[in-house]
Amino acid sequence: MDDSRHPAPPRRFLPPEWGPTDWPAIAEIVAELERRVIADPAGLETWLLDRSELDSAVAGRASRLAVAAARDTADAAAEAAHLVYQTEILPEYHRASDRLDRKYLACPARSGLDRERWRVHDRDTELAVELFREENVELEAEEEKLITEYGRISGGMTVPFRGAERTLAEMAPFAEETDRGLREEAWRAVAARRLGERERLDDLFDRMLSLRRRIAVNAGFADYRDYKHRALGRFDYSPADCLELHRSVERHVLPLVRRLSERRRRLLGLERLRPWDFAVDPEGRPPYRPFADSAGQVRLAAELIGRVDSGFAEELRWMERAGLLDLETRPNKRQGGFMDTFEDCRHPFIFANSPHTHAGIETLVHETGHAVHALLARHLEPVGYRSAPLEFCEVASMGLELLALEQLPAVYPAVEARRAALDSFEDVAASLAWTCTVDAFQHEVYTRPECGAEERARIWLDLRRRFGAPCDWTGLEEERRFGWQAQLHLFEVPFYYVEYALAQIGALQLWSAWRRDPEGAVARLRRGLALGGSRPLPDLYRAAGLRFDPRGETLPALVGELEAAWTELAGEPVG
Repeated sequence: MDDSRHPAPPRRFLPPEWGPTDWPAIAEIVAELERRVIADPAGLETWLLDRSELDSAVAGRASRLAVAAARDTADAAAEAAHLVYQTEILPEYHRASDRLDRKYLACPARSGLDRERWRVHDRDTELAVELFREENVELEAEEEKLITEYGRISGGMTVPFRGAERTLAEMAPFAEETDRGLREEAWRAVAARRLGERERLDDLFDRMLSLRRRIAVNAGFADYRDYKHRALGRFDYSPADCLELHRSVERHVLPLVRRLSERRRRLLGLERLRPWDFAVDPEGRPPYRPFADSAGQVRLAAELIGRVDSGFAEELRWMERAGLLDLETRPNKRQGGFMDTFEDCRHPFIFANSPHTHAGIETLVHETGHAVHALLARHLEPVGYRSAPLEFCEVASMGLELLALEQLPAVYPAVEARRAALDSFEDVAASLAWTCTVDAFQHEVYTRPECGAEERARIWLDLRRRFGAPCDWTGLEEERRFGWQAQLHLFEVPFYYVEYALAQIGALQLWSAWRRDPEGAVARLRRGLALGGSRPLPDLYRAAGLRFDPRGETLPALVGELEAAWTELAGEPVG
């Protein structure tokens, strides 16, 4: 690995060759931290930094094992190693962490620390102690087993189509084909494959719901929604704010989404749109495949990003040289994309299951935003300060997407730049509606004492009618009822979704500021990202020149600017 650009930090506390490979090895280090006598604030700060080094080592190993399991869901040895760490070693570490948290909070020397420097750390530590329950440690380990089971099911899905066995990611480009019959055939093949797993996934989700309810009740909460909002550290907004955000999106974004869909229907010459009509170019141009392999994907993404900030692009190129990218689709690779950080060396890793379409470029730009965020904050201590709240992390990724979108004319052929930009503007509006659909689904499901398969289907259909674009589902009722099962967040990271809407509002503010002052907007973004998670969420937004807006109060102006930009590019009003 090329780590010359970002060398791993030298160890101050742990032995150079020590690794957190098993619990006895970790327990020995934990015991030293528990025994240590702390006499003064300087000694306490040293203790905190030593603990951070241990936390980083354990987190780094856990991330590597999780990445290995995601890269090949059929690798039984990789899955077993991941599960052993998640269900045997980390539960013991969580118990030890609770003891260390309590030792810290009870330490008299705390009063001599810099309160501003440690304010967020102390708030998060107090929350961890508040929520810790011994009986939940094993339940959370069981939850990880269920999440791994979902990854194995979804990662193993392939479709026999047109003479080849294809992954679901390989099927995605067919949605852009101008041949409507081919689009429908591909859509139905994927939908049938998903429906083939509907009973297994419903049963799996039932088990997850039951487990998560028990975790919430053990922690003293009436339902899992309120528990999870607290556990996610949402200090600056509430479930009520989320429900108001849903209404704001419904009021200010849905009209635009529906007018854009009507334009699509009209240009395609259709009486009604069907599910396979939403990705094809409405102006009838054939699909554009901007790259043929991961090297081409990196080259194009880096060129776009480099026109926003040359340093951001160099980070992506360095990650490619350092072997920190896995972008190609292949059988038994987990669905979706993510960026994870190996905290022991503080190197980001990007995982994606990318089709060779513009969406693949968008995915890599998005995850590069996360990676740049991690690299700008890698100097911070303790380890928790190197990760911002998700509501700001997604500004880094979604904001970079919007700024890169403005660079398309310099990189793509003119007609393809226009097409991709129009699609991206439309996707911003559609994604706000989709995010609220998924978040509202979770609010409904997790606040009902009993919510079985039939009730989930009814909730999902009601929400799709509320937030969806007009679409004819005649003859596809089962596919529509079970559409929620394709959203991996519902299984793997419950309630991690509204962050996308909140961050999209921040990203639109960044884009608006960039259009007036490109250099200033990027400089402020850098300043905010470099703070990691060392400041409260609204402060991070302010440092980046943005407003944290959990209720969607800025949406009317932002959607108006988005629609004006779309209209200028399209050469016609939306409708």
